[in-house]
Amino acid sequence: MQLYLRKISFMAGLLVITSCAAPPVIEQKPETIDLIKAGVPQNPALNISVVVFDKGLTSNQQSIGAKVFAPLRTAEADYLPFTLRETLVESGHWGAVRVLPEVDPTAEVLVTAEILSSNGVELKLHVRATDSTGRIWLDQEYSDWATDHAYEFDEENLVEPFQDLFNKVAKDMYMVRENLAEFELSHVLDTATLRYALALSPQAFGEYITATDDGLIQMSGLPARDDAMYVRVNKIRESEYAFIDTVDEQFENFYKKMRLTYAYWRRYSYELIEYSKKIEQSGSIGARSREGSWTSMENVYKTYKESKMNEDSLREMAASFDNEISPTVTELEGTVIRLNGSLQAQYEEWRRLLQEIYATERGS
Repeated sequence: MQLYLRKISFMAGLLVITSCAAPPVIEQKPETIDLIKAGVPQNPALNISVVVFDKGLTSNQQSIGAKVFAPLRTAEADYLPFTLRETLVESGHWGAVRVLPEVDPTAEVLVTAEILSSNGVELKLHVRATDSTGRIWLDQEYSDWATDHAYEFDEENLVEPFQDLFNKVAKDMYMVRENLAEFELSHVLDTATLRYALALSPQAFGEYITATDDGLIQMSGLPARDDAMYVRVNKIRESEYAFIDTVDEQFENFYKKMRLTYAYWRRYSYELIEYSKKIEQSGSIGARSREGSWTSMENVYKTYKESKMNEDSLREMAASFDNEISPTVTELEGTVIRLNGSLQAQYEEWRRLLQEIYATERGS
């Protein structure tokens, strides 16, 4: 009897928690956005760097349920950028698309995003994309709502329930690219290379580039294409691309590992919010709905337990991601380099080594 009463008490408390933690479910008719795919290879093909997403947890959310939200958002912040990366790759409009652990100011096109909402019912992101010249491509919020059909998946063929959102981002980026003239695209490439050269040696390349008050990057010229230092910069950058590809593979491995568990968590979270909404609606009808309301509460309790199990698994994945990162072994002109630690630590150490090598060669 005491166990039964405790269960009732727990379920009542659970309904209070879900009503506080879950945002109101807005009835939305999801907009279907088809992915625009390239018919022919794009020239020039711009590379895109997608940075690990900002978790977007406000101080209020942290205080209400940091133990619940923060670890899960950490996992999502590593997972969702790879979903966007896969969409951009599938579109065929770009060169290499890679996920990075931190912002790269020398990227040809840089995409950052903040997770504003993610609960299985709604996904809302604030996405910002800029190119190497400082030109803003995107700076806006994107939202998508899942339907119950989105969670009728089989484990072998998982479908992203918020794919329309990622298709919309890809479409908007494509439209910006289409409106740029070929000389503007070439300017993006040249500016990215020059900014990379500047990062390696401010003394040697500082005269070629300036930043305006409004954040735009202007080139006063370019070194000769056969300039020895400039040729060296391009060779070093090719080595960096090879390193970044290995970093991208680490995010891909995490994405594949997390995908199924995350799909189940999203489905249970969706059901939990929907059940809670039905209970609130039935509660306003009167005593005749008590039996149905109790059944719904039972469903909430069951769904909550299943969701919690998956949430715990996701928390473990997020916590162990950095610990399980494989050391990166790469080669730079005959020298084998081994990098350890988190992806961010490896990336920072790699950049430091490249700057050191370049400075040593120039005797500076």
